[in-house]
Amino acid sequence: MGNQLSFSQTEHRREEMSQNLGYRLDPRGKADGIMIIIISCVYSINVVAVLFMLWNRKYPPLKCKSPVLMACMMVAGILWFVGDIQANGHVPLEHTPLRNCKAFGVWVRILLGVCTLSTLIAMRSYGLFRVFCKNQPFRGRGLYVPYAAYCLCMLVYGIVSQVVSPSLTIHYLLHVDICYYETGFKASMFAIIWVTWLIVAILSWRIRHIKSSFNEAREMLIACTAVFVVLIFTTVMHYAVPLFPLNVRLRVLTTSFDHLATNVFWWSIMAVPIVSCVVRRDVYLEEWMDKLRQDGLQRMYDVQSPNATNNKGSSVYNRNSL
Repeated sequence: MGNQLSFSQTEHRREEMSQNLGYRLDPRGKADGIMIIIISCVYSINVVAVLFMLWNRKYPPLKCKSPVLMACMMVAGILWFVGDIQANGHVPLEHTPLRNCKAFGVWVRILLGVCTLSTLIAMRSYGLFRVFCKNQPFRGRGLYVPYAAYCLCMLVYGIVSQVVSPSLTIHYLLHVDICYYETGFKASMFAIIWVTWLIVAILSWRIRHIKSSFNEAREMLIACTAVFVVLIFTTVMHYAVPLFPLNVRLRVLTTSFDHLATNVFWWSIMAVPIVSCVVRRDVYLEEWMDKLRQDGLQRMYDVQSPNATNNKGSSVYNRNSL
């Protein structure tokens, strides 16, 4: 039976019709199920980490990472994964809500997933640029107006995509039971994503020389490298092999790479403060404060008293951040 979990009627029909049309189709099966289980388990662990982070959001080393913003990024990553399950052909779509290609393939996957995650990362990069390069706070109209404008553009893009004919955007292919992105619409999606990440890359380059106790420049370098590698791979895949969801190796590889990049980005920022908060909370806080003083960032981060901590070690930090 190979990769196939069960010879369902849908899979039988897909194989027969794809053969008649000259397509090579790998039935959905073990590889798809294993990938979905593994990534779901990873995101389950991530949800626990996010809840822990939000519960301890006043702990200074966590607070400086903008915990609410990081939590929103994780939600966007999960929505992206839900959209990938549908768009990359890992599960049957026929007779399920997933057959609504625009709802899951455009709104959930692209707008609420990829674009939201990308713009939140861009917002964080711009916030760091404001703090370290322009001596401005990580808040205010100067930070939120560009983000609101981007969200408005995405809303307009989504509405236009919704009203335009599926034959010009994304539509359901009954014979192979997948959603298919038309070339022009796909080009517009990748253009938006590439522009967003080029902005992130420029801002990350601008903050590369900041002397920070919290490794922002290094974190963004790791994030940009991981995402650009995956973005190049995904772009090439979508144009070189438009029907890659029919190939089990390519669809599993594409989805796995997407969410490897998401997790590399998120954990490269949050791993050290979360783990340290769990295993060596007070010791790490003292080390963090010492490094802060050495870097001379007390004023930048509004540290009111280098040695003033409460019983939980969480009152010395008063940065205006998300």
